[in-house]
Amino acid sequence: MQGLRKKSRYHIIKPLDIIFFFPLLFLFLKTQEEGKKVEIFVDGKIKYIYNLNDNRTFEVEGRLGNSIIEIKEGKVRMKYSPCPDKLCMKTGYIKNRGESIICVPNRVVIRIRGDDIDGITE
Repeated sequence: MQGLRKKSRYHIIKPLDIIFFFPLLFLFLKTQEEGKKVEIFVDGKIKYIYNLNDNRTFEVEGRLGNSIIEIKEGKVRMKYSPCPDKLCMKTGYIKNRGESIICVPNRVVIRIRGDDIDGITE
């Protein structure tokens, strides 16, 4: 009877899996906190910092021309960009700390952060 049952090499959860998995889960959940501020960088230099609760639409001059950024109801998006592929516009709205929208051709970066500065997103 014992010859019919083979021991499986694969375990569902190993002790090392738990040690590895929980810190990753913690980091993932920590970055899912809603942000408080939005930072706008042009050519790698910070140009603007706004609260995410401030509803506004404004223009930022980049290398290719003016990008239009919209902050609305606690989230932000790139409403218009003069770049050729428009990937930054396709990102849509972001609102969680650590998220960003990057327009490489126009050299404009939108980044969400919390009230405090932390080592992960900075």
